[in-house]
Amino acid sequence: MAKKRQYNEQLTLLINPAKKQALLEVLRIFEIGEIQSKQAIVEQYIQNAPKNVPISEAELISEVSKVRKNKKKNAA
Repeated sequence: MAKKRQYNEQLTLLINPAKKQALLEVLRIFEIGEIQSKQAIVEQYIQNAPKNVPISEAELISEVSKVRKNKKKNAA
């Protein structure tokens, strides 16, 4: 059985849809990395996410607000 390669950096590309198949073929030929769509990544995340998280909606909103405030501070 072939050893599975490990990839540890993600890269998002915006490409011409007409050239997508050619790019995918080049990536496969050179074994550059694993190819996943954003949709597949999101679906995998949702599937693996905890189902019974012990946090209320109010606590969640509070945490999201804190993160947003910190991002605004760091961006300024």
